[in-house]
Amino acid sequence: MTDFPTEGAPPFINRRLSIEEWTRYVAAYNFGRLTPSRLVLHHTFRPDERSWNGLTTMRGMQRFYADQGWPAGPHIFVAADGIWLATPMSRIGVHAGIGNGSLAQGWYSIGLEMVGYFDTRLPDGVTWRHALAVMGELSRRLQIPPRRLISFHRDYTSIKSCPGWAVSKEWVWTQVEAYLAGADPPPPPPPPPPGILPSDERLLEALLDQSYRCKAGSQGYNPAWAFHQYAVQQGLGMPMGPSVTATIAGKRINYQPFARDTLFVEVPNWGDVQTLSALLGGSIPPSGLGRELLERTYQAGGSPLRPDWAFHQFAVINRLGPPIGTSEIMNVDGRQWAYQVFAVDTLYSPTSNYADVRLLSRLAQAADQPTLRLREALLAATYRKAGSTYRPDWAFHQLARSFNIGAPLCGSYQLQIEGASFALQIYALDTLFNLVPNWSRVRRLSDLAVLQGRSPSGSASTAAAGALGAAPTTSASTPAAPVVVPGDHAPPLTEGFAVMPFAPPSPAHGPRGGQGVQLVVLHAVAGPLARTLAQMTAPGAQFATHYVVSTAGNIYQLVEESRAARHAGVVDLRGRQVNVDAISIGIALERPAEWPAVPAGSTDMQVQALRWLLSRLGQRYRLRGEALLRWGSLAGSSESVVDGLPLAALREALTRA
Repeated sequence: MTDFPTEGAPPFINRRLSIEEWTRYVAAYNFGRLTPSRLVLHHTFRPDERSWNGLTTMRGMQRFYADQGWPAGPHIFVAADGIWLATPMSRIGVHAGIGNGSLAQGWYSIGLEMVGYFDTRLPDGVTWRHALAVMGELSRRLQIPPRRLISFHRDYTSIKSCPGWAVSKEWVWTQVEAYLAGADPPPPPPPPPPGILPSDERLLEALLDQSYRCKAGSQGYNPAWAFHQYAVQQGLGMPMGPSVTATIAGKRINYQPFARDTLFVEVPNWGDVQTLSALLGGSIPPSGLGRELLERTYQAGGSPLRPDWAFHQFAVINRLGPPIGTSEIMNVDGRQWAYQVFAVDTLYSPTSNYADVRLLSRLAQAADQPTLRLREALLAATYRKAGSTYRPDWAFHQLARSFNIGAPLCGSYQLQIEGASFALQIYALDTLFNLVPNWSRVRRLSDLAVLQGRSPSGSASTAAAGALGAAPTTSASTPAAPVVVPGDHAPPLTEGFAVMPFAPPSPAHGPRGGQGVQLVVLHAVAGPLARTLAQMTAPGAQFATHYVVSTAGNIYQLVEESRAARHAGVVDLRGRQVNVDAISIGIALERPAEWPAVPAGSTDMQVQALRWLLSRLGQRYRLRGEALLRWGSLAGSSESVVDGLPLAALREALTRA
């Protein structure tokens, strides 16, 4: 059939159909020269069922997409009032990133949005009946079974729960299969049993230890150490380096920098803890113990002390702690700004007036667009200095900004405590965490510390700064409940990954000739991820790896493991010529287009995804760490795929079985 006309930009049909009208519409639909081969299921989150207002809402979303510069949007929205047509199904939509498909790759997907938020409950009622009709009739029309047709938005991104954590593929597939068979759908699955949760006391100890290890290494948290007792009681935040003993100004001094202050003692008077801020009195002395401790504190943060710099004078007076890296210049909207990240806050100033020192924390509630762009640029730079990546739509990062808990000290990761999995990210003044997979129910380590009496109730320091140095959320005697942040927040953590089969698969493979998998070979592939996937899966492609792992932590499978992907060829291995393809799994790692001239940048998410994949390969093929090889070492290249990657940790993951 000829499709309905579109209106506006991006072109939307903006027409509502009943189930009967939809069934007739899709049965006669002319998809044109390329037929879709996949359906990607979404939930809208916003608008939800209560705010949905039919055509008015459809046009509002259309304007939103136009403001974002999108040439198209999702194809279909289902709500209680009907099935709404948006982007024509004969055109490639914009709804799932790399899951949209492309004409060049010879495939594309239909984007189906369910109106509502389904992280904590299953879709139901009329909205779900409309969704079933869309999925079922498309499966019938395209002659693709539901289990091959239907995928989720979260398959193509590492930071979304979409279409909601409550929704599983098995449940959706069985529901659509029952629809096609005209049978009653099976009952919904029971909720997962609750995990074994540690007590708050043990959880507090484990999180404190992790938080201290972030910058202090193997020293961790020791409740018997005077420095650590003092730092928790006085709300000084996390250590910014290990404790060090050195001869300073003729005295044997033990010192340790924390986010708000540097603590020191004269050896062996371990219990006589003194603070650098009291020694300095708000000024930078020309010499002596205070000056040398201040210089050592700055050196621990990676920056020399410049007593004549406005940033450093401001940081000392306001107790912003040690720097994290050196000062830099950035350009935002054609204006140059100097900035330097400190533990407690990031300072910035216009390069036209370095004395005009400003605080990034003051921009937390910015509303106008120029200020927002400046804030986001400064936040991105702050996270980069910490070796992490700023994700403005992650719950941790949103809350860290609003809580003013200082600079991040490392990327997010997962911790197992007594059988339960916790996600956490450590900041200079607090640690944020949640029970996996409840990504949006975020708690604060400082609240646990107050609960366990780790700070004196009503003390001046904690009343102002909270138990660990962060602004309190409640009174000292009543810990805050988890902060629930609306939205899809799913940081990719150690157990939060899945392999996404890429369609179409690569033709660049052959038989293994009866040989088993003995090696895993890592490749670095420079250039945009979409181009890499398109080249490896193009007709006649001569090079492909079994897997491609993006810097965002997505894992794409292009070749079945039972086949020999053409990625390494015949090389000299340990003194003999070996067809490495026949005995290996090839993994390509995304790199910038200018790599290796441009470094890989943050690979936090990629490392976690790669460790997850390697652990499973190690289990399947009983591999050891030495089975992990770099293509550069096989080819005699000086370019190292493992630049920015912890090779020892990757080999440990492979050996874990």
